Formats: sequence, C-alpha cells, structure tokens
Amino acid sequence: MRHVLFGLAYIVVYLATGALLASAPDARSVASNLLLAALTTAVCGAIVWRRREWQGSHRLFWDAFAVALALWTVGEVGFTIDQLLFGHPSWVRWHTMFSLCGGIGPMIAILARPHLGVRKASTPATGIDLISCAMLAGFIYAYFVLVPSVVPEQGANLEGTLLALVQAQRLVLVLGMVTAFWVSRGTSWRSTYGRLAIGVTAGFFFRIETSAAILDGRYVAGSMYDLAWIVPFLCYWWAALEAPASPPAGESVEEPTRSSFAAAASAVPVLLIPAIGYGLLHVQPIGQSGDSFRILLTTLTTVAGLGLLTLRLSVQGTELQRADQRLRLLAAATQQTGDLILITRADGAFEQANDACVRALGYSRGELARLGLRELVEYGTGEVLRALADEIRDNGIWRATLQLRRADGTAFPASSTVVALTNVDGRIVHYVFVLRDISEELRLRDQLVHSERLSAIGELVAGVAHEINNPLQTIVGCVELMLEERKGSPDDVRDLQLVRQEAARAGQIVRNLLAFVRRGAPDRVATDLNQIVKTTADLRDYHLGQKGISLHLDLQPGPLPVMANREEIQQVVVNLVINAEHALASAPGTGTIVLKTRSEGASQVLEVSDNGPGVPPHLRGKIFEPFFTTKEVGEGTGLGLSISLGIAGSHGGALELKPSAKGARFGLRLPAHVAPVIRAAESTAASPDGGDAPAPPRALVIENEGAIRDLLARLLERRGFTVVRGSTAAEGRSLVEHPFDVVLCDVKLEDGSGVECYRRLRESGDVARTRFIFITGDASVVDEHPDVAEVTILAKPFTASDLDRVLNSVAIGV
Repeated sequence: MRHVLFGLAYIVVYLATGALLASAPDARSVASNLLLAALTTAVCGAIVWRRREWQGSHRLFWDAFAVALALWTVGEVGFTIDQLLFGHPSWVRWHTMFSLCGGIGPMIAILARPHLGVRKASTPATGIDLISCAMLAGFIYAYFVLVPSVVPEQGANLEGTLLALVQAQRLVLVLGMVTAFWVSRGTSWRSTYGRLAIGVTAGFFFRIETSAAILDGRYVAGSMYDLAWIVPFLCYWWAALEAPASPPAGESVEEPTRSSFAAAASAVPVLLIPAIGYGLLHVQPIGQSGDSFRILLTTLTTVAGLGLLTLRLSVQGTELQRADQRLRLLAAATQQTGDLILITRADGAFEQANDACVRALGYSRGELARLGLRELVEYGTGEVLRALADEIRDNGIWRATLQLRRADGTAFPASSTVVALTNVDGRIVHYVFVLRDISEELRLRDQLVHSERLSAIGELVAGVAHEINNPLQTIVGCVELMLEERKGSPDDVRDLQLVRQEAARAGQIVRNLLAFVRRGAPDRVATDLNQIVKTTADLRDYHLGQKGISLHLDLQPGPLPVMANREEIQQVVVNLVINAEHALASAPGTGTIVLKTRSEGASQVLEVSDNGPGVPPHLRGKIFEPFFTTKEVGEGTGLGLSISLGIAGSHGGALELKPSAKGARFGLRLPAHVAPVIRAAESTAASPDGGDAPAPPRALVIENEGAIRDLLARLLERRGFTVVRGSTAAEGRSLVEHPFDVVLCDVKLEDGSGVECYRRLRESGDVARTRFIFITGDASVVDEHPDVAEVTILAKPFTASDLDRVLNSVAIGV
C-alpha cells in the first residue's frame, strides 16, 4: 500500500509542477523531464540497493532493467537539451535511439527467464543472448528511424513512422509481460511479473492518447499525457523493491541446459540482421545515400553479431564442459556408492544401474535390459508399485520396503527411495530408485529382540529356581534325616537313596540353569575349569543326544583353578561345542564330541574335538575372522569363534585350531591360578566348668522357610551343635551379637538380606571367631556384594555330606 501512496503522491507533485509552470513552457518542460529522470534514477537506485540479494539470472534480469532505464534517461536528457537549444522539441533526433532502446529493454530482460531459477552456470551465455537481442533492436531502430532521419527527403515523414514503431514496441512489451505472468504460475516471481504487467499495460493505453496528442500538436510536457511513462516507471520501482531474493546456493535448483535450443535461439537475432538489412533495400529504398548508410549499418552490425555468436558458442562450450565434468563426477560417485541405484523408464523398463546394484541382483546389465521392474520384485510385493506415480506426483518422493529377487531366485529386503525425472512438459520420463539392502539390519534387530527375550527368560528362571530350591531342600533334608536314623528295610533305604539322588539331580539342573542365564560380574574370580566344562556339558548333553551325537568328558582329576569370568569362559565352551555340533550335522555316521582337560604347569588346557569333516586347509587362516562362516544363510553369524578368540586373549590365554588326524580340534589355554593358603582357626572355647573338655559348639540358623530351618537345626543338633533359630533379618542382626561358633544364614530373607547380618557381625568384631556361612540357591546374588566375597556358601539343595564338607572347610569339625 505504501508504494501505491508514493506513486499517487509523485503523480500529484508532477502534475502540480506542470500546472504551476504553465506560463513558462521551457521551464515546465525542463522541470517535468527532470522529474521523469529522477523517477528512472530512483528505479535504478532500488535495483542497485538490492543487487546483492540476487544471483545468476535474477541479477541479470534486473541489470538489464537498469541499463534500459539508464539509456532512456540519457535520451530524455538529450530531448531536454535539444529543446533548450532549438526552442521546440524534436522527436526524431540522436536521443531517439536511446529512448527507443531503453523502452524495449524490459522486454529483452524477460528473456533471462528468472522464474526458472538462479541458473548461475548459464548466466554468461544468457547475457550474450540478451546483448544479441538488444543489438537486433538497435539495428531495427537505426535502420528505420536514424538512417532515414539524415536523408532530407525522408525526414518529414518519420514522426508518424516513429510513433507507430513505439506503439508496436509497447504492444510487444505488454504481450511479453502477460506471457511471463502466465508461465510463471506456481513460482515466487509471478507477483513481480504481475506488477510489471500492470505498469506496461497501463502505459500502452496511455501511450495511444499521448501519440495522438503528439501528431495533433496537443502534447504539452508536465501534463496528463506523461502518464504513459510515469505509470510504467512507478510499477518498475514497485516490482524492484518487492522482487524475491535469490535462494541460498545450497537451496537453489538449477534448470538443466538445453544446448541445441539455446544455440538456435542465439543465432536467430544475428541471422535476422542481414535478412532485414539487405532484404528491405529493394522493398523500401530511401535513395542512394540512405541505402548506402543502410548497407554499411547492416554490414557492421552483422560482423558484430557474428562476433557475439562466436563468443556465445565459446561460452556454451565451456558450460557444456563444466556440465560434462559434473556428470562424470556424479557418475563416478554413483558407481562407487554402496547403495543400489537403479534407473528405469516410466513404464518400468531398465535404463541404468550402478555396480553395487548389478552385484546385489546377480544380473548383468544386458540381462537387466531385458527385464522390467516387476520382474525384479518378489511375488506378492508388486502391489506397492501401483501407487508409485501418484505418490511421487503428490509428494515428490516415494519410500517403501521392497522385496527384490536375485538372479538365483533368492530375495532380500531393500529400503527404497524413489524420485522422478520429468521433461519440459512435466511428464515423468524416468524413475530413480535408491535401494539399500537391509537384511543385516533386520537380522541384528531380530538378534536384539532375541537377546531381550533371553534376558527376560533369565530373570524368570532365576525367580523360579529360588522357589524350586526351597521345596527341594526340604525333600533332601527329610531324606537325610531318615537315612541317618537307619530305620526301615533295605528296600526302604534304597528308595530313600534314590529320592536323594534324583533330588540332588534336580538341584544340579537348577544350578546349571542359573549359572547359564545369570550375568556374572565383570570381575574375574578363582574358578574351576573342570566345573565350567562339566556344567556346560550337562546343559548340552540332552540336546546333542536328540541329534544322535554323543558327548564324552575326559577331565583331569581334581580342580583346575583359573582366574576368569565364569560366564565368558562358559560362552567359549558353548561356542566350541556348537561349532562341533554343526560340523557333525552334515557328516555321515555317528558323531562324537570329546571335551578333555589337563594341567600343564602354568596353564590349564581344554581341548574340544570331533570326528566330523574337519576344517579345509584353505580356510584355516579365516575361521577366526569376524562374520566368516561356512554355514547356510540364517544358520550362523560368523562371530562365535571371533568372540571366543577375543575372550581367550583378554584372559591372557589363547584359542587355536590344532592339527588332528580326523575332524577338528580346538585348544583353549588359560593361565593357572594358585590360591592362597588359609589356615583354619582353632576353637578356643572351653567347657563351662573350666575343664579340658570343649563345650558343645553353638550354631545360629537364620532361614525364613520354616521347614528348611527346622531340618537344618536337626542336622546340626545331630552333629553336636547347640542351635539357636531365627527367621528374619531383624532377628539375625540381633542374635549375631551373641557368641556363636558358626552362623548359617539365608541370603534372601523376608525383611532384608543375610548380607546385613554378616555386616553387623563384622562391625561387632566377632567375625574372626565366628564362622559365617551363606545359604542360597543362587550364588550370583552374593556376587553383587564384593565385600562378602570371602564368605563360604552352602548351595541349596544340599545334602548332609555337603553340610559336613562346608563345616569342615570353615574349621568346625563334625
């Protein structure tokens, strides 16, 4: 609105100035012409002020506008000087050429087509095209106006010709601006073209009346007739101030160069110059001197045009070289990328594919050329392609997951992003598919889900194991009491021993499950390699038996102490056993896996061997590489041996494939651990009467399960202990302050933890005199408290012999 108000104020000032100077024609003419020159200067100033905001064709468009207005201003100043010198205005003089060229300038500027984008690379060539068109316009004006004006017999008739030429020029300008407004729909330049179209259209109709006034001699400077110039210039100023700025370099989209059309369009103005100049000599002769001027003008302009055309072709060649270089770089990047890039025609026929796509699909490019897109898509997923064109037309891009079919008939999932390439009419001619094989991502996702399920199962097993251990302990304890009473027939004793044996077996299964699913602390502790091997074998024995594979243990007698993370070493053993199992699955005959341990002084060794096909010599150097596997797709990750090798190395040991006459033989070597010798403390308790006979040892039993508490108390009483019982953590913290020879405490109590009872005993200073034993079905619970790691553990379910062994280990003889 402010621009409209400024325009109205300028018109009022302009007309008021003309009215005030009506009695002084020369002063009125000079004042009006100066005001017009000030307006065109304001338009040029607005363009210069905003020039930094434009780039490429946008800047070229407004530069052409500024040059045109500068030429018109020069012509207007010349008109004023001519009037002051000769006393009356003359429309056909030297300044006429400047005014005419300035008037056609906006039409030439439209040829920059700023609505198509910045197109910075093609701006030099477009600038030469504009100069060629300007040269053609200048030639036409000189040919029909300037040359005849110097021929005496033609000068009198030129004013009408000039006015007709100006009106035709205005009409061409109107048609050009309206056309630009129409073709720029949907772009930010539509409003700019609209403002310019309003100005030139209004100027066209005002110019009709002004031309009639000039012919009739009614024209007066500073009057309403000058609206033919004022209104277009005000609209030019408005459009320059409101024109959109060029987008940043990273956001602009370059319109592809159409070299053949551009070359033909550049040649048209140059070819028209000799066609018009020489062709009209016989159609409209103006005398010998005039025609001679025309011939000279045509020749010089043609030579200049040929020079411009040569320069244009040179610039275009450079532009094509840059475009070709960009295409080569893009092609190189496309070929080297790991993504699969497939280009098809609109009907789905193959056009091009990069090397990664050819390798992934397994077809050669010649084979792909005979296939369509639907032949590359797995059956049942082709329906997603039906909405491809509509989706791209609405959103500009299409994303989906496709199942692509390889040449060997297998399929793989691919994340797909599709964009379309269109022609000048906006019709889709090609589709560009950017595909990525997501098989590994899906596998890792499934593996993560599987790991989470295993973790949940582990927590469930731990909870269930705790509940199972307590009734098992009650069964075992009752059987032990009955066996110690030695009553009943031999058959009854045999049955009780069988019950004890099976209950102990169930307890061992529970302990094995807990050891397998529990995540141990990352700290390494002294552990028995034989025990780890036996536990793992017990877990896999039944599964292997179902597959007809026998598992044999050849363990060195006695413990094989190592300082290790139990779960990590167990994982190594499981990986080696599973590898042997997979090797035997495809071997004929009965499969056998042997786990053998031995001590070699400073090292403890485990060997896992099988009687399968073994490892071929050419694969021996690759089996420990990550992701290397000889299994079928989906049967293995190729990480088992690699992870096992890393675990062995982190423990200071080694894992290697050893020579074997038959099958494969892997050896795991770990540093041996020498445990420190702990002397058992002697009981210093004396008899109450001060004699040499020791007093009966005192035992405290803290257990929340009443049946287990009573059974343990009865077992201890039979071993000569005086037993005090407690069922809660609060009772335990209170009772441990009294003197006891041994405290047997459950880890999980209803109101707390047995660990609190041990800490209270330690704080009281009696821990050196009182032996403390944890009772638990899940030893990993104790591992969570590093400060109680030295406390002895009696694992549920335990037998009477287990109890005796633990009491002896803490120097409480029974």
